[in-house]
Amino acid sequence: MTDRALATDLLARDPVLAEIVRRLVDALHPDRVYLFGSRARGDAGPDSDYDILVLVDHPTEPRYRLSQRAFRALRGVPAAVDVVVWDRQTFDARLHVKASFPAMVAREGKLLHAA
Repeated sequence: MTDRALATDLLARDPVLAEIVRRLVDALHPDRVYLFGSRARGDAGPDSDYDILVLVDHPTEPRYRLSQRAFRALRGVPAAVDVVVWDRQTFDARLHVKASFPAMVAREGKLLHAA
């Protein structure tokens, strides 16, 4: 299954995840959005949150402001969501470090949106 087909399938099966991605894309216009953690690995329990990585290409605002915008956009979503915002250039520069956060997301994460 291709990355795009996998994302389409995940979003179709999980309307809450689809709403999370839609709101984040509308609010931040990211380059990429990934699901990572237990939901991406398939071992989530009933109380598991959604771990989301948002990659922004050449952000014009500090990361903390982008994070604030992301959390505001997700108000009212009927699930716990943990959002991490990174700039794409830093993410890509650290991919080669096997124990890094970007490498873990690349290994285990699911790409849900690509601009």
